[in-house]
Amino acid sequence: MIATVAGGARRTLRAGVFASLIGAMVGAVAGMAAPGIATARADGVKLGYVEFPPYTQTDGGVAKGSLIEAFDKAAKAAGIAYTAESAPARRLFSGIADGEFNIFLGIRTVKEFDGSTLISAAPIARIELNAYGIGEAPAVKAKEDLSGKAVIALNGYSYGGWRAWMEDPANKVQMVDARTADQALQLLQAGRAPTLLQYSLPMQQALGGKTLADLKVTPVQSLDVYIVVSKKTPDAAAVLAKLEAGFKATQ
Repeated sequence: MIATVAGGARRTLRAGVFASLIGAMVGAVAGMAAPGIATARADGVKLGYVEFPPYTQTDGGVAKGSLIEAFDKAAKAAGIAYTAESAPARRLFSGIADGEFNIFLGIRTVKEFDGSTLISAAPIARIELNAYGIGEAPAVKAKEDLSGKAVIALNGYSYGGWRAWMEDPANKVQMVDARTADQALQLLQAGRAPTLLQYSLPMQQALGGKTLADLKVTPVQSLDVYIVVSKKTPDAAAVLAKLEAGFKATQ
């Protein structure tokens, strides 16, 4: 039941804090519900998410993004009412453990989840991080491969800990920051740096369906997304089973 997260919100499963990737989902806006996505109900569950566009984000007070859309379809298929709230990663992880939040879509290897959660047997999506170059594929497999080089990266993304490493003066990486995925692609095409570190979905959105013959890509990291349910959720096992069935039915 796994789907690769790529190509717009293609088949709705188009992120980090997904393990280290969840760290990329910074700048979370707490307390935002999703009236345009979910039908709020007192006995509904609460989905927690971090700001990680275009996978999960808050837009005009409404939860949006490809994973939000995928969850919305699965929840409706499962007959589960929910609200959605954005929160910083640390608060979200502890909130899942203590029951403040009922559901999270992300990686399963978070220490706060040990013994406090139920997790789907299979991933429901995959998020891919790539290195892009013009004319020649970047030889990037590890952070150390960027030492002494110029790299384009989006503001607000930690890239699973890669940004902190790149910003360390000892590693001699020249950071070229971009505000948007479109600007990042323009900087790459203008030759501002030989390498752009980017997730697959925002890159495809920036391309807008166009194909650049000289654009080369090197896969850097692939992270699976699971359904994580707090054990403090009423009938947690049943909720997880219904959501698993919902995702399977809507893929």
